[in-house]
Amino acid sequence: LPLDCKQFSCRPCCMKEVCNGCVLASQRRGMMDCPFCRAPTQMTDSQALAMIRKRVDAGDSEAIYFMGTQYEYGQHGLEKNVTRAVELYERAA
Repeated sequence: LPLDCKQFSCRPCCMKEVCNGCVLASQRRGMMDCPFCRAPTQMTDSQALAMIRKRVDAGDSEAIYFMGTQYEYGQHGLEKNVTRAVELYERAA
């Protein structure tokens, strides 16, 4: 993966980090789903949160860390909550 975080993204369906170049290459081949798990990529914030929470409940440390960043920065419709973010970071460690 590229070191610049602007050149890859994390997929909420499978919590895999995917290079933007790989996403572009798969789209050019007509594949509009996630390159790893084939889940649809067009989803609302609530659908993405549901997928992430499912992985958090399963104990996936990547998902727990990702959820912490969402709380830290108030993304995906979550209210910014640094205390909750720290709890999730500690749980993910």
